[in-house]
Amino acid sequence: MTAAPLAPEIQIDEHASAGEAHAFLEQHRIYGAYAIADLDGEAAVARWWIARREQRPLALLLVVESLPFRPTFAVGDPQAIGELVRDGLHETRVLVSAPVPARPGIEAIYRFERCDLMQRMAVDATAFRPRIESPVTRLGPDQLDDIIELYGHVSRSYFTPERVSREIYYGVYSGRTLVSAAGTHVQSSRSGLAAVGNVLTRPAFRSQGMATSVTSAVTEAALALHRDVVLNVRADNSAAVRVYQGLGYRVHAPFIEGPAIRRAGWERFTHKLFRTNDGGDYA
Repeated sequence: MTAAPLAPEIQIDEHASAGEAHAFLEQHRIYGAYAIADLDGEAAVARWWIARREQRPLALLLVVESLPFRPTFAVGDPQAIGELVRDGLHETRVLVSAPVPARPGIEAIYRFERCDLMQRMAVDATAFRPRIESPVTRLGPDQLDDIIELYGHVSRSYFTPERVSREIYYGVYSGRTLVSAAGTHVQSSRSGLAAVGNVLTRPAFRSQGMATSVTSAVTEAALALHRDVVLNVRADNSAAVRVYQGLGYRVHAPFIEGPAIRRAGWERFTHKLFRTNDGGDYA
């Protein structure tokens, strides 16, 4: 019997051009929407690596360096993602978004503080079904204090006048108090993509359709500018999934997301040792 030939080694390209990165991500357009927008955006400062086998791109890893919590997006082959995380990514702490099968390779190098199973959902203009149940207001820099008061003062470094001017935000007021809001995380005019998020309603005002209304308003405004709009939702939040499906969003793919800390050298060794001894079972 002749042994099967070994596959060529995966090579890490840390000098891949933005054009090469964009071309690869467009093959995974909906799943890679955040990475595409960060790659295209003028506001984000990003760094990326591509894993190749015989010059064929297999996976891409992109980290946004302009945000302190270091959003990190992994797209493509799970084994290649593991190689990218091991040999390319050296941040101490990151917020990882990756395909579910890539988790073992990531956890060999990084320890998740929390790891959520998420769903990526998407909608386009033909599928969108607007639903406004509460009066909504477009939010801008003049409402910045209201936005920060709703999301909490720790959000002050995130919600800047520039961000609120650049992105699309809508809210619902009760009197002079902002009680519900949603907005876009990122947009890309070049690629025709936007990502909706930061959907929040004060506890006393929930179950009144306000979250649906602000999400609908943001989605409608984003679809006037972009071909596809995406959002993320926890897989176990069935109520939110139904709300988004009611607006025309469809489930595209599951993924994992969570903050992670790079393991020390000794921890990476013992993690690998225990994984080998216990058969590598990940619950």
